[in-house]
Amino acid sequence: MNHLKLMQYLIILVMLSLSLSKVKAQTLDSLVNEAMSNNPLIKSLDFKIRASEFKVKSTNTSPPPTIGLELAQVPFNTINWLNQPLSQNLTISQMFMLGGKIDAMTDVEKSNVVISQDNLLVYKVNLKASVKMSYFNLWLIDKKIEVQQEGIDLLNQLLNSITKLYEINKISQADIFTIKSEIAFNETQLLILKNQKEVEMYRMNKLLGRDLNAKAIIVSKELSNKEFNLSQVELETKLADNNPSLKKMNSMMEMNKKDIIANDKGKIPDLMLQGMIMRMPRGMVLTTQSDVSMNSNNMAGSDYGYGLMATINLPFAPWSKDKFEAKEQELNANIQSIEFEKKDMQRDMNSQLKTSFVKMRTSWELMELYSKNVIPMYEKARSSQISLYQNNQTNLNTVIDANRMILMQSMNYFMAQADYQMALAEIEMMVGISVNN
Repeated sequence: MNHLKLMQYLIILVMLSLSLSKVKAQTLDSLVNEAMSNNPLIKSLDFKIRASEFKVKSTNTSPPPTIGLELAQVPFNTINWLNQPLSQNLTISQMFMLGGKIDAMTDVEKSNVVISQDNLLVYKVNLKASVKMSYFNLWLIDKKIEVQQEGIDLLNQLLNSITKLYEINKISQADIFTIKSEIAFNETQLLILKNQKEVEMYRMNKLLGRDLNAKAIIVSKELSNKEFNLSQVELETKLADNNPSLKKMNSMMEMNKKDIIANDKGKIPDLMLQGMIMRMPRGMVLTTQSDVSMNSNNMAGSDYGYGLMATINLPFAPWSKDKFEAKEQELNANIQSIEFEKKDMQRDMNSQLKTSFVKMRTSWELMELYSKNVIPMYEKARSSQISLYQNNQTNLNTVIDANRMILMQSMNYFMAQADYQMALAEIEMMVGISVNN
């Protein structure tokens, strides 16, 4: 009974481990969402957006007032600043930026917020494509490892089979050594593939924002390959309308246009108003028109007065106006530069889009050929060669060549699947939106 219970527990543990291994397999969408939540650069760009939003608030404020205290004409032989200065002046001044300058500068900063948001969108699109490509690379490496291991297992089965033939002197010992050397070669390739997977895991963990030495990611066993139905012209239209990098260029041109408006507002004078309260501890300053009786031992006591002043700057002065004209020419030149840069970028993206589109179509056609024609024929050829060899009707090298060919064609089939998905990821990166059928 104890042995029976132990076997039951072992069976339960095995079933639990199998179910857990299935749970560990992460979907591509879950990895993309994880990258969007945890990638450090996305967090950095989020804070840059917040910083630019605070910049809008700080720009949309009037200049601060100024306050000053002046002790005028204090004699050198006294430190009595309360009663000996000729006057004590308290001034308050405020600058007023006329003509809607603050609103114009605020509009410029609002455009900068849009550019920061575009930067985030550009990185998100690129990050999504990078995660997908890394995922498909991991899937491809897993498939290569699987194919390589199947080839090794088949060679081991063949080795066990011909060992019996060797014992009855139907084959030579050289055939045994040949198969063992082929197994060793395939095991070397298997080791290389496992190292490649480890390197790709570091890249994926970096994209996801995980620790670089985090546990391995288990990808899905099969890819969902569906034929793509959108035409190249439709994709080019979507690219022109939705690509975030092109949108960013438009936002940059818009910001320069608003900067031109703000520059024109700078030609309007600014107004400064100033008020002053004066205390004269030794009385009002005498003039030739003052009453002589006031000059009698400060009998008049402290006097008080006030002053008002209004000043404007002159930005339209001949020696200053060139500043605004040159700035406007600079901004117009920037707009032209960005416009031509956008055209070149769009041409380059269209070129890459066409390349990815051809790559996608080619990969789909290869997938169809490999799955329906090439691989089934090579599998039949390998089985036939093994049967002929076991009946001493062909040599071992022919069998090994047949095994190598089926391994190569199987890997080519899986590479075509990965290339198809990577081409779709590249197209989505160019278009800027999901292009699922």
